[in-house]
Amino acid sequence: MKKRCKLIFSSAILLNSTFMYANNLINKANEQVLNIGNADDPKTLDPQKCNESTCTAIIKQLFEGLITTDNAGNIIPSSAEKWKVSSDGKVYTFSLKKNLRWSDNTAVTAKDFVYSFRRLVDPKIASEQANLLESVTNVPEIINGKKPVTSMGVRAIDDYTLEFILTKPSPAFFENLTVTNTFPVQEKSVEKLKDNFTQVNNLISNGPYVLKYRKVGDKVTVQKNPYYWNEKNYFIEKINFFAVVDQNSEFAMYEAGQLDITSNIPPNKFTQIKNKFSKELVNDPYLASYVYVLNTQKKPLDNAKLRRALSIAIDRDIITRSVLGMGQKPLYDLVPYGIKNYSQNVTYWQNWPRSKQLEEAKKLYLEAGFTAQKPLTIHILYNTNEAHKKIATSVAAMWKTNLGVQVETVNEEWKTMLDKRSSGDFEILRLGNIANINDAGDFLNQYRSTDPMNDPKYKNNEYDRLVNLSLFESDSVKRKKYLESAAKILQEDTPIIPIYSYVSTYLRKQYVTGFEKNNLGKYSLQGVYLLNK
Repeated sequence: MKKRCKLIFSSAILLNSTFMYANNLINKANEQVLNIGNADDPKTLDPQKCNESTCTAIIKQLFEGLITTDNAGNIIPSSAEKWKVSSDGKVYTFSLKKNLRWSDNTAVTAKDFVYSFRRLVDPKIASEQANLLESVTNVPEIINGKKPVTSMGVRAIDDYTLEFILTKPSPAFFENLTVTNTFPVQEKSVEKLKDNFTQVNNLISNGPYVLKYRKVGDKVTVQKNPYYWNEKNYFIEKINFFAVVDQNSEFAMYEAGQLDITSNIPPNKFTQIKNKFSKELVNDPYLASYVYVLNTQKKPLDNAKLRRALSIAIDRDIITRSVLGMGQKPLYDLVPYGIKNYSQNVTYWQNWPRSKQLEEAKKLYLEAGFTAQKPLTIHILYNTNEAHKKIATSVAAMWKTNLGVQVETVNEEWKTMLDKRSSGDFEILRLGNIANINDAGDFLNQYRSTDPMNDPKYKNNEYDRLVNLSLFESDSVKRKKYLESAAKILQEDTPIIPIYSYVSTYLRKQYVTGFEKNNLGKYSLQGVYLLNK
């Protein structure tokens, strides 16, 4: 009898949910145009070359990979309808959906994926994300120019079947295939148009949207792709990604109704916004770490004692509580809070009283060869953003007060800063390390000696050894130990100064239904729609 009552109650809930959904669809706005803040201009719309969040957000709407994750982090199908893994964990076979089309209405095949995977690891492309596929046979040798891209362990068995052969079983392989750098591009378009294939009227994509407009300093506009296999479940007809660098300007646009979703909010207005827009404010954990990168190839930052002194002299509690105050957590380990199967390392000085910490920082500063009469002179490079400016100003003041360091803060536009990052033309650089996947290795892999994303040009053989061991370790306990031990070395050598663990804080209009970012800051627009305002 109890079971029957439970069934009737569940049916009532289902009927009520169906009614509410149908009622919302009746109230759906006639014009389904989503205006969203994107922080800055994307550097590129080339999936294999994108290395920052502003292009990732747009590429995720234009292209689609084999698999993706839901908001709970579960692997779910995208272009692939099913897959199987061999008993030894080394062979992955994916079966594609039969109705995949490019936006020019030609078929997407397994060969397109093979071409794109090879392109990702091709040293001529020099993708900073090539190591996503380093567990695939011959990929390390291809990246280093020792073998041709055709030797990569991936092949199209037929138009709808794709096979990977791995060197060893890799615990992160599935999740790496959800990263936008692994998404396919159309071979004939890229080969014909070369670098121009991403331009408006040229870009052929396989995702739910197609590129319609792009102007630097203004916006990128995408429109529904009528040939996308799941088109019927996408209700937003057009998306405008606005490049609004200044957070106060972005907030003003939101207040004026010009934006439906912001990328951030101004830290100095957090309390005001929380009081006025409590139902529209989202403030969730975010798997990302805010760091200062120290160029270890430039003297005197090649001195580990000096780097550690600079790290200790930063009061992270003041920055998170007073400068920002939106729920960020002080961070002393590169890996942010919330990453699964990982425990943050604690530095030897982390829990000391502040006075004792500063004594240690001054001692190390002196041992590195600097005094009040002979102070360190250094530059902090950051991209245009009010929060970055406030943090750089605060850190500069802390270093000046606590150690006597002469600091100049340098503000550059996003693209210029990324160019200087790539060329190594900096001393100290502000970066946000944002997770591609929920895995500590995603943060630590890039600081190996030969990795193209090793921005501090850091070199430590034991660090490299531990990270490399973690890549193919299937025992989760052993892998956790490798990663935590590697992070401890990084923490002690201090080529990176972690400052805080992020939160994702943005505004979203109440009429935007079904929109949600996951803890990687990513989102799908499947099922999202706008109600009448």
